[in-house]
Amino acid sequence: MITKPPGWLYLTALSAVAGVILYWASVPHWYVVEMILVALFFGFPLYVIWVVRFGLATSRGAVDGRTGRWILPGIIAAGVMAALVVDAPFWLRFTISKPSMEAYAQTVTRQTDRDFSCQWLGLYRICDAFPYSGWEENAEEVPGSACLIGEEWAIESNTNFVLLPKGEPQETADDTYRHLTGYWYGWHGWDHW
Repeated sequence: MITKPPGWLYLTALSAVAGVILYWASVPHWYVVEMILVALFFGFPLYVIWVVRFGLATSRGAVDGRTGRWILPGIIAAGVMAALVVDAPFWLRFTISKPSMEAYAQTVTRQTDRDFSCQWLGLYRICDAFPYSGWEENAEEVPGSACLIGEEWAIESNTNFVLLPKGEPQETADDTYRHLTGYWYGWHGWDHW
């Protein structure tokens, strides 16, 4: 049995690890530490199991008939690496969500009271929104701007977006920004560490 190619249980576990890593890469600022820990504590043992099984199967000549199933874990790992290199998880999720977030951002500028109820805007769960005003004292709100504060289900998150039609957001010691496209920025603020 140890010389047989990876079965469905193994491939399901590997796909789950790949899915978690891709999910945590689908936000403007990746959860790098968490992704490394999942890869180290779950992905690496699965890799070791595959190497041992492949080595034993090779030594016994049992690899020939099922080559496709033997290389499938490598294809999954290569696919995850390629997706991370081009930032595909984020761009896919953001592109799907962008029309909903833009429509919602227009209502933020017209609101007087802040709405703290969470709602799905595309594939992001947004739980707070307010106009952008910068971080200096007595700063004025930028017309047409919106800060969208997100929440992820799998981890205490800091998934935020800023729509800023004029100027650039001001970085501070706690707040960093990533230009996404057009007037959109990814925002990583203080995460209570």
